[in-house]
Amino acid sequence: MEKVRPMQSILAFWARSLNCPACNQLGLEVIREAGVPDLLHCKVCNTEFEVSESGDFIRLIQYPQALGVDLYGIWMPFGAVRQKIKTILEKEGLSLPAMIAVTGANRPLTRTNLSKDDWGEHEGLEEPPERAVQQARKLLELGNSREEVRLILEKDPRLNPVQIERIMEIVEEPARTKSLERFLILILVILGLVVAGLLIYPTGIFDRALLIVNGLLSGERIEIISPPPTVTQYARQGRPLTCPPTQQGAAALFGGKADHWHFDGKNWIYTDIKGVRVYVPEGLSARYTYMNPILEIKTVEGPAIIDPIMAVSIDCYR
Repeated sequence: MEKVRPMQSILAFWARSLNCPACNQLGLEVIREAGVPDLLHCKVCNTEFEVSESGDFIRLIQYPQALGVDLYGIWMPFGAVRQKIKTILEKEGLSLPAMIAVTGANRPLTRTNLSKDDWGEHEGLEEPPERAVQQARKLLELGNSREEVRLILEKDPRLNPVQIERIMEIVEEPARTKSLERFLILILVILGLVVAGLLIYPTGIFDRALLIVNGLLSGERIEIISPPPTVTQYARQGRPLTCPPTQQGAAALFGGKADHWHFDGKNWIYTDIKGVRVYVPEGLSARYTYMNPILEIKTVEGPAIIDPIMAVSIDCYR
């Protein structure tokens, strides 16, 4: 769905021909403040809302509190809003005239017409009402950005700047906590791989850890725990082979990519987060690891094929 944008300027004569979505009162007022889109205001029930550029959608900014938070800040067709309000009234057994009487029929004060003295009692309140916090959470869940949520809250004349800042802190805290948890899990996974590798391989584990981190950052599909590999054993032909002296030779003989092979003076070690097919020639042996469900170490005598494998060590000097 294309992003809905609010109408910046609403004609007064058009507003007078519209009905309030909450109480169906005919004839609405335009609230105009510098730098923000116009709002339509109902002088009977104090409902305020934005209108989309196309005129097909509205977004409620203020309405009788007893209707709950589910309607707040959501772009919906006018008819859908009317139907939802009707459903809420019937379900909760509410009386709209009674709610209007409690809410009051005077036009609410906005930031542009509040005097300095009027602001005194508002500025002293630091903790925001739970209603506003729930509304902000709802807006974030619906996909609104933090900037959009802040703009909507700033249009609520019942909230002062201190309360708005506090609301944003409250609703953003779970997101920060979740990001920190993901980061800590990533660190623990990397540390676990480093420790496991140091126990299994003499060298090469740091290259493996770097490959995993690089894969995570690049967005590649990664299997930290690879599936158990299949080992296919072949009959000996009496033609044992020796280890190649170069990375290119190792890739040509064993398989995989040349830059993933590393020689530590005794073993050719291969690491690849994607998993590859490795050939173990006759006369050589290989050690590899996999989770099943705990870490297991296996040794294979050549000739054999191991597929797929994320880490393997070919023993060149036994």
